[in-house]
Amino acid sequence: MLELQKCAKVFSGVTLRETRHGQARVMRLSDLSDLKAGRAPLLALGDIPEVARASAIQKGDLVVAARGTSTDICLATDAVVGAFISLDLYLVRPDPAKVDPQFLFAFLTLPTTQSQFAASKQGTGLPRLPKERLEKAEVPVLPMDAQRTIAGLACSLEEEGKVLKKLTELNLIFGREIIARAITAATAANHKRSNK
Repeated sequence: MLELQKCAKVFSGVTLRETRHGQARVMRLSDLSDLKAGRAPLLALGDIPEVARASAIQKGDLVVAARGTSTDICLATDAVVGAFISLDLYLVRPDPAKVDPQFLFAFLTLPTTQSQFAASKQGTGLPRLPKERLEKAEVPVLPMDAQRTIAGLACSLEEEGKVLKKLTELNLIFGREIIARAITAATAANHKRSNK
């Protein structure tokens, strides 16, 4: 096992002043929900941060919720690349020589890892995961080919889950349409009988 800070850089979010004509895109905690749901978030605009630790999101980065009852984690998509993160988020930049971003995402979203994060949170209203706890999360040390295989498996299972969810939604719509047609047909038949 290797501490996350030994195989990735962890950046804290920064205070960003939102302005209508700002030059920087700003990702907030609420945007993480959109990203997690597969939607492109509508990012706010703000001033470019002047602090040295501010780092714009890059391809392969993970965005981690610093606050909330669950520790939502998403891989950066093109929709957020180049944006800065707010104080309620952490940015995890994996070292590609040590850890595959998809593998790291799969590991950090496991129920056991999520339980460890939940146990480390502090505060009552909107509990916060301390940056040190995230940095000290222990990641399995595996050869890169094994990491990529596991990452591929995780991606396949995630895609399957999305397809099954879509099929369930379509099945509900189809079922409602069948019921609506049955009611229409029964109403028409009843109306015919009543008029005889």
